[in-house]
Amino acid sequence: MINLTKKVISQALDCIPQATLIVNARTAELPIAYVNTAVEILIGADASELIGSSFRDLVADGELPEPGSGTFSTHSSAAELPDANRRFEQTWKGKNGQKIPVSVQASALYDRPGSPGYWMVQIPYLTDHSGDRDAQESLKEALTDARRQLKSLERSDTATGIPNRAAFMEIVQRDWAIARREQRCLGLIIFEVDAFAEYRELFGRHAADSVLRKIAHAISGSLRRAGDFTAKYDQERFAVLIGSATEVQAQVLAESIAAKVSNLSIHHPRSPLGRFLTLSFGVASEVPVLDATSTSLIERAAEQQVLHRPRTDDDDATQAGEVASV
Repeated sequence: MINLTKKVISQALDCIPQATLIVNARTAELPIAYVNTAVEILIGADASELIGSSFRDLVADGELPEPGSGTFSTHSSAAELPDANRRFEQTWKGKNGQKIPVSVQASALYDRPGSPGYWMVQIPYLTDHSGDRDAQESLKEALTDARRQLKSLERSDTATGIPNRAAFMEIVQRDWAIARREQRCLGLIIFEVDAFAEYRELFGRHAADSVLRKIAHAISGSLRRAGDFTAKYDQERFAVLIGSATEVQAQVLAESIAAKVSNLSIHHPRSPLGRFLTLSFGVASEVPVLDATSTSLIERAAEQQVLHRPRTDDDDATQAGEVASV
């Protein structure tokens, strides 16, 4: 049997389209233990505001769990109601004071034998008697947008905000298939931040993340065509995919980007190539053949990666002096 971690379960619940919260049923205050994104949208409050607050404060009218038991009771009668998974009506309080009628489905959760330790409360939809179909449609649109944002976050690198490796692999496989069908070349650049581990060790994680964001911005700002795509490939590497680019064209673009990053003059006292932070890169380009896969393109670019030190004004002055002395 596979034991799922709390983090995995939380991520799964966040992806559920229905508004879902979990209530601690063992204490009289019925504190809220978890809310997903759909609840935040419905109530108009952040999870940080809701978690730890009393479920009683959220419910304006309707049945509530009886603490320490497997029953629900109404605000008015305290009459016991059947256990297990149930549906009933409640009215919730929005953050701005609005009343939100909802159909609630409650499921008992057991952390040990006996009475439920928690109740999972889900709101599949706004109740029909709310009289506001537009509100229901707005909620559905908001939930759809939230799911879209969650999916986007899953494919974004947290440090830089650009697509992550998983997103890159999806795009490169798609573009590889298109290039094979159209028999045109596909170019790839793999950039690596030189001595980045030493930079992080010297200046700390926050400074390192700031540098990664600057590099990501420099790379993104250098891509002009709609089909060009960049992603954070791993901890200190970036990938750039270029449609219909020969290896020479990819090389020219890579040198331009590397020079742009060098000109940012980010101080790096432990760099093997001078005083400032630099990028190494490898390039590859090929027309996909029938039995080849996109990994071959990635492997070629990675294998060709070499240290690259862009020319500076000092280099030009040195070369001029050497020429003059000949």
